[in-house]
Amino acid sequence: MRTFGENVNLLSRIFVKKTFKRMKNLTQQTYLLMLAFTVCMFFACGGGGGGEEIIQTSGNSGSKTEVLPPTGADPNVSADQGGAGFAEIAADQGWETNTSYKPTGSPNAKKGGSITMSFNEYPAVFRYFGKNSNYQVTRVIGGLVYEGLLGYDAETSNYVPALATHWKISEDKKKYSFRIDPNARWSDGRPVTADDVVATYDLLTDEKIEDVYYNTMWPKYYNRPVKESKYIVSIEVKEDSWRNFLYYSGVPIMPAYHLAKIDGKDYLSNYQYQMLPGTGPYEIDLDKTKQGDLVVMKRRDNYWAEKYPSNVGAYNFDELRMLIVRERRLELEKFQKGEFDFYIPARAQWWVEELNVNKDDNVKRGLIQKRKIYNYDPQGMGGFAMNTNESPFNDLNVRKAFSYLFNFEQLNEKMFFDEYVRCQSWFPSSVFENKDNPKPKYDPALAAKLLDEAGWTRKAGDKYRKNAKGEEFELNLMSDESLERIFIPFQQDLENAGIKMNFKTIAGNERFKKAQAKDFKIHYQNWGGLLFPNPEGSMHSKYADVPDNTNMTGMANDRIDELIELYNKEYDGKKRVEYILEIDKIASEQYHYVMGWIAPHTLRCSYWNKYSYPKTGLGYTGDFEGVLTYWWYDEDKAKTLEKAQGDKSTVMQPVDTKIIDAWNKRGL
Repeated sequence: MRTFGENVNLLSRIFVKKTFKRMKNLTQQTYLLMLAFTVCMFFACGGGGGGEEIIQTSGNSGSKTEVLPPTGADPNVSADQGGAGFAEIAADQGWETNTSYKPTGSPNAKKGGSITMSFNEYPAVFRYFGKNSNYQVTRVIGGLVYEGLLGYDAETSNYVPALATHWKISEDKKKYSFRIDPNARWSDGRPVTADDVVATYDLLTDEKIEDVYYNTMWPKYYNRPVKESKYIVSIEVKEDSWRNFLYYSGVPIMPAYHLAKIDGKDYLSNYQYQMLPGTGPYEIDLDKTKQGDLVVMKRRDNYWAEKYPSNVGAYNFDELRMLIVRERRLELEKFQKGEFDFYIPARAQWWVEELNVNKDDNVKRGLIQKRKIYNYDPQGMGGFAMNTNESPFNDLNVRKAFSYLFNFEQLNEKMFFDEYVRCQSWFPSSVFENKDNPKPKYDPALAAKLLDEAGWTRKAGDKYRKNAKGEEFELNLMSDESLERIFIPFQQDLENAGIKMNFKTIAGNERFKKAQAKDFKIHYQNWGGLLFPNPEGSMHSKYADVPDNTNMTGMANDRIDELIELYNKEYDGKKRVEYILEIDKIASEQYHYVMGWIAPHTLRCSYWNKYSYPKTGLGYTGDFEGVLTYWWYDEDKAKTLEKAQGDKSTVMQPVDTKIIDAWNKRGL
């Protein structure tokens, strides 16, 4: 099951993680579209429990603790208003819940210890919302401090409880209701109530927080929530869409008793490097955090849902340390020196040649471990986008020919150390990838036949192909020096086939603007992966010939349009998968992209050998944040590691690379 610590991954991927997608000057429409489909990734998981509660009275180390009475429902609130006894009558009143999900964490996990992970940027702010909050570290922090009303189990496509135990959708799909868990508590011990949900909406729609998505889109889609009782809150929406339920139920909730004292302007200024109390398992340790260099989080000893079944084996580290190392090569060197514990290599070359049993003695003796972890965390698709609104790519045979002229196998061998695979889907490495999609491989003879059929022929002695008008086949590829070293082989293969492709150096932001305006013929573009695909923005015909949207290739297909409309109205997650599978196959058969490459694994990592992890490694859809959530400090390994660091004769389970593939993705 996906916890809130995992579910912030997508926002990190879209804004900071994917190298080719670091576009800082997006148009507003594109920014809104991208950001809208990341909110859902904040989902949290909860369960049922109670017992004695210990609260901490300060966010810093050394604070006092006190024992409070057992948590539970306010005795003054009746069962039908969400109080004690609600669970017994909920089903008869149309409420839903889910108790059949299984935890991702291992029951063998131990609490304690710490882990240090490197990041490349120090966040501009710690607060989760508002101006300058879209930093990777900020999203990781927020996913461990705050929770939403519901979580989502991607393996079963079902919602699961978090701050809310039950939920209800009206028959016309225009009103959503939630019953808050009476056990839920803020880090300072106060109960979570419907007031907090209402106050959070007011904060997000306050224009003074300068958050374009929430300020613009939430008033468009949602009315202000209504407090029905202390534990029940409802909200009416302005259109029927499963996304409205998804986004709203997953947004992190903030405490009303703090928000009542401030407005959006105060929130921006007062909470740059402070945080409002959260309901999640961690909080910032301000005493140990070093501005610009290190963020330290400590595990709370009064987390309200710690004993819930969903949290078995989760949130094990007493301390999470986020070390800022801005230069990639220095990051590798610091890891090898033991200055931090967990490392994700930035280049395949370093993984293969530097972290190697024949070069690094710590790898050879098993002090440093290497893992490749496979699961269904979605990856983004990418490749050479072809503008089908104009010649030559308005011809399907030309588009097919370009796919058969891309020699990925050679590129992978010579530049990528065979660490990647060719992308074969608009939704790769996810449950939405259709395995029956076409899988073109380098075939210049077939490409030549397709180009001939398209009317681009080459006479004996001619270097380049010409069309019926006598025009040579020539086009420009927007590029820069970092990309050209990779694309030169493709340029040469096109030339051998009679096509002249010129590199036109353009800055990254300008390339993306021109692509958004559909002012290109061919353009290399990578997109971030989405847990919940949005085919409307990238494939619907209404965006095919208008600028400033993600349908930059001009996709226009009647059946895809029909499936998108069905998908947008479908609340059943399994049926949505079926719709996307059909969309994926149709779109792939249109060859709008010369598909590029993706990593077949979700995570390729190295770490100092003092940690253990659950059998799945990260869970069904977890990314690297799953390490912070589910791994644990292994005292026995740590003691052996310490001995081995001082004794060259000590060996710790040496292994080149161990594979974790709980779902047998490599065999599918």
